[in-house]
Amino acid sequence: GLQETLTAAAQSFGSEPPQEGQSPAKTGQGRRAEVLFQNLPVKEWNAEEPVLYDLFIETEGSCIRQRVGFKTITIDGSVFLINGRKVKFHGVNHHDTGPEEGYAMTPGQIERDVLLCKAFNMDMIRTSHYPPDPLLLELCDEAGLYVVDEADLETHGTFYAKLPPDFDIISNDPVWTAHYLDRVERLYMRDKLHPCVTMWSLGNEAGGCYCQDRMAEWLKERTDIPVHYEGAVRCPRRGYDVISQMYPPAATLHKVGEKCHEVPEFNERPDFLCEYIHAMGVGPGGGEDYWKEIYNYDNLMGGCVWEMVDHAVLHPDGTYTYGGDHGEWEHDGNFCVDGMFYPDRRPSTGAGIMRFIYRPVRVSHLAGDCFEIFNTTAFSEGENFELKFEWNDGTCHTLIPHVAPLSRVQVKLPLGREVKGCLSAIVSVTDRRSGKLVSEEQIIISRYIPSVVASAPLPENCSVENGCFAMKLPNGKILRSAEQGTILYRAATDNDTDPMFSNTMKPYYGQTEKLLSQEKTQFGWQTVTQVSNKKGRFTVTDTYEGTPEGVLVTSRLHCISGSGFLPRFGKAFRLDESFDEVEYTGRTGESYCDMKEQFPIRSQACRVADMTEPNIRPQESGNRCDCTEASLSDGETKVSFIAVDKVFELGVKPYTDQALAGMKHREDEKRTGTYVTVQAFQQGIGTGACGPAIMPEFLYSARQDYELKFLICVK
Repeated sequence: GLQETLTAAAQSFGSEPPQEGQSPAKTGQGRRAEVLFQNLPVKEWNAEEPVLYDLFIETEGSCIRQRVGFKTITIDGSVFLINGRKVKFHGVNHHDTGPEEGYAMTPGQIERDVLLCKAFNMDMIRTSHYPPDPLLLELCDEAGLYVVDEADLETHGTFYAKLPPDFDIISNDPVWTAHYLDRVERLYMRDKLHPCVTMWSLGNEAGGCYCQDRMAEWLKERTDIPVHYEGAVRCPRRGYDVISQMYPPAATLHKVGEKCHEVPEFNERPDFLCEYIHAMGVGPGGGEDYWKEIYNYDNLMGGCVWEMVDHAVLHPDGTYTYGGDHGEWEHDGNFCVDGMFYPDRRPSTGAGIMRFIYRPVRVSHLAGDCFEIFNTTAFSEGENFELKFEWNDGTCHTLIPHVAPLSRVQVKLPLGREVKGCLSAIVSVTDRRSGKLVSEEQIIISRYIPSVVASAPLPENCSVENGCFAMKLPNGKILRSAEQGTILYRAATDNDTDPMFSNTMKPYYGQTEKLLSQEKTQFGWQTVTQVSNKKGRFTVTDTYEGTPEGVLVTSRLHCISGSGFLPRFGKAFRLDESFDEVEYTGRTGESYCDMKEQFPIRSQACRVADMTEPNIRPQESGNRCDCTEASLSDGETKVSFIAVDKVFELGVKPYTDQALAGMKHREDEKRTGTYVTVQAFQQGIGTGACGPAIMPEFLYSARQDYELKFLICVK
């Protein structure tokens, strides 16, 4: 046991030992001892510079080394401050989980997750929904991650204990007070010495609020660390030290930022998104909308994306299973396969999206040679970063910005020269302290896509029969229209759900195509097809005409009846599966109109298998935005699709979209050919699986007419 008197010594409080007046004051009574260090010249801890010191606690027979840090958290009106500075939390929700071990992690796996957070520009973890393995907190202290430390409290199991269902059934019952206090006492007593703990969370989705009030009171008697509990927003309490929300639309954040929310408490305290944008399957889309608001208003603290890692069970044969695959009578399907990283911690596109959104330095073009540099960090001076501008004409410019934390400056920089009407720069940001690349973003100043007009007969190796196009290639193989030549739908992503969790793509499945007419034109053929689905009827007018460069394809879509929105408009082609080599110029990774800036536009070479994502539940994936050309080759013959008038979106898959819509697991993805879809558009992704659906600016009205043009060339 602890002796009445204990000796304490401090090491690493700077390079010097404690000076005069800094000796510890010791008091003791019974089995309790207290040591007070005064006037220590410490440097305060923050996630960007996690300064820790060694505290040695000695008894007669033992010595304990404790890593300690010092920080101050205050709330000034509605602004959350760490060490007197306002901060923005770039966070993630984390579970202790692995595909083989379940809810248990080795020390190495915990360290891996902490390092992944740092590598992907995350600076906060919410320990959803229980106190984590204590090693996680030690490593967050060392590496520099803020932590929302959450009590193990959730009451979904009581929701249906009475009718109508009620989350508050035990949280408002004083009989349960001791049980609630037990949860928060265990949390606090174990974790109170960790400098990474930035907020205490009373639990998750447990209603409120009588018992939670007692928990908050207990904490307030012992700690200055603010108290968080999202569930209070649905109770008269509304919130504790901060207002917390899950999955509000960005428009709601704007109202909170402007302090004009209809709930007065929302306007009086800092606002924290304990969960926002659902990283399930393809996505999340629309994340940038949140950060435009968060960076605009001091009372918006930031938040934690849901969530870090997919939950799925890995089997010895390398397959994954999820809810319903094990004979369960009650399950949520793949709803827990909702992370930015696959179960083995390989990053999905979602991880790249958040790494980009959370970048420490942002660059925007204002006009001419004037740019704005925005330092999104709270404690790092701009001089800690080096910016390299690489222009598409080959010239480069390097800049070390002089910009304070959470501040903006305007700078003038030399521009490159236009190349064929296009001018852009890829800006890479390197942390000079670590030497690591922390972000890339692209500044597009001008873009030119040439026009092409029909001027020659359709080549003899091309034919149009029953509305379908075919081209015989030099090696005897054939490029032809796919069975569904016009694609107006996509295989539903996990986020393609409505508030009742229904598949919003389902009404578009089973589309039919009926040839209305086919006639010769001056330079080729024109076909008119009626495409029908449960949402409407459309005419598609296609022309295939000759040019010196190749075959000019023009497709026009017109709505006959129906309303709402169109998920997609593209022309689909099939090649033999030997056409496995892909080259294209466009976004260098999976991208949709509301989640594309994370990948710059470059020329890329890969295989067909690299053009889709290995989602645990197969779904639409691998789209490429802003493409000017794309080629497929079998090693002998190259078939190219070239943009005319404007860029197109590209989909390349080893199976049809129709087949993809029925797949449930990775092993269902059997190759049947090479399928290429050249698209005028595909709607955004949003976060509809658990959050806002697609924003209006990323939707396409079914009543509008659309046109798609491109060239098909063969070498």
